[in-house]
Amino acid sequence: MPNVWCDSLCVYTNHPFATAYRGFGHIELAFAMERAIDLLADKAGFDPLEFRKLNAIQKGDTTPTLSLMDANTGDLRKCLENISGMLDWNEKTRQELPNGKVRAKSVSCFWKAPAMPTNADGGAILTFNEDGTVNLHCGVIEIGQGIKTALAQILAEKMGLEPDQVHIVSEVNTRSAPHDWATAASRSLFMIGRALLEAADDAISQLKRTASIVLRCTPEDLNVSGGRVYLADEPEIGLPLAEVALGYMFPGGNAVQGQVIGTGRYISRRLTGIDPESGAGRPALEWTMGTQGVEVELDPSDGTYRVLKAACSMDVGKVINPFLARGQVVGGMSMGLGFAGWEAFTLNKQGKMVNDSLRNYKVMRYGEEPEYLVEFVETPQRDGPYGARGLGEQGVLGMPGALVGALSRALGRQLKRLPLTPQKIWEAGKEAAK
Repeated sequence: MPNVWCDSLCVYTNHPFATAYRGFGHIELAFAMERAIDLLADKAGFDPLEFRKLNAIQKGDTTPTLSLMDANTGDLRKCLENISGMLDWNEKTRQELPNGKVRAKSVSCFWKAPAMPTNADGGAILTFNEDGTVNLHCGVIEIGQGIKTALAQILAEKMGLEPDQVHIVSEVNTRSAPHDWATAASRSLFMIGRALLEAADDAISQLKRTASIVLRCTPEDLNVSGGRVYLADEPEIGLPLAEVALGYMFPGGNAVQGQVIGTGRYISRRLTGIDPESGAGRPALEWTMGTQGVEVELDPSDGTYRVLKAACSMDVGKVINPFLARGQVVGGMSMGLGFAGWEAFTLNKQGKMVNDSLRNYKVMRYGEEPEYLVEFVETPQRDGPYGARGLGEQGVLGMPGALVGALSRALGRQLKRLPLTPQKIWEAGKEAAK
C-alpha cells in the first residue's frame, strides 16, 4: 500500500497506568493489525494464511518508516509454510464435532525491531585466570532469558574453548562493569555478542603477541584454540593459555608482556530518529519476523474453550542455544495466550482497579497449557554475532491475533475485543443469533 498516512496520538486517562510488558507496546498494535488482516482476507475471499503469504514483507520492500529491507531480512514466507505444516492447515480449518463443539485454526504474523535510542551501546571485558580459563564481564542483566549462557557459548566458540572454561561474572556493578544501555528490547545477544567478539579478537591478538616472543615467530603464524596458542602449520608446537594469559615467565625468571585484558564495544549503527511529519527514518537495528497459529476447541453453548495447539515459526538468523531459544518462545506464547484469554484490569465506576491480586486477576493455570510447537528458520543476520538476531519478546506478539482469529472462525462471528473470556464469547454468540 504506497499511500498510507497515520497520525499517532498519546492519550492520558484517569485509569491506573500499566508499565513495560514483554514486547512493550507491540502486542496491542500487532493484535489490531492481525485482526484487520483477517477481516480483509475474509472480505476478499482469501484463505488467511495465503493472504498473508501474498503480502509477506521481503528483501527489497520498505518498512512503514521507509527504510529498505536488505539481505538481512528474514524469510517470512518460509515461516508461514512451516506453520501450515505444523497445524495441518489443509486438514479442515473449521470442524464441527458430534458433541456440538467446534474446532478451528488461525494464524497471525509478527515482526519486531529493538526500540531504543540511536546511541544505545554495550561493552565486554575479558580477563584470564591462572589456569587459562577466561572471565566475561558485561553490564547486561540475567532476568531469566539465559543471556549469560548464550554469551558464554559465543565466547567459547570464538576462542576454541569448552563452555566450562568460560566463567560469567553474574553480578553487575554499574560503577565497574562496562556500560550497557538496558537489558531490554531483545537486543542484548546482538549487541553484547558483537562487543564480546571484539573483546575476544583483542584478547586473541594479545595472546598471539606474547606467544610469538616465546616461539620466535610472527603473531600471524599462530592460532588460538583448545586452550593453547600454537603454530598454525605445526600444531604440536605451542603453549598452554595458562602460560601466556598472565604474561610468560622464562626459565631464568624473566617475564614479558603481562596479563591479557580483552575489551570490546558495540554501538547501534546507522540509526536515525523518525521525522514527525513524514514518518521516515531508520529506527531498527534488525528485524525479527515470524508467524504463529493456534487450534482451539469451542463450546458455543457457553463460550468455554480450550487451546489445543499453539505453534510458532520464527526466523532468528542463527540459533545459538536451541533449548534456551525454544524456552524463550514458549514462554512468550504462554504470556500471549494469557494476555488474550484471561488478563485484564477490572475498573469500578470511579476508575479504580478492583482485581489487584492473583485471586481475581486470572492467569493461565497448570493443566490449561496447549501443546507447544516451535520451529526456527535461519536466515543469517550478517552483522549479528554468528548470524544471530533477537528473539526474546517476539514469541508473545502474534498469539492474541491467532487466538481471536481461531475463536472467531469457530463461533462464526468476528470477535474484536480482548480478553476473550467465555462470557464475552457467549454474549457475542447470543447477539449473532438474534
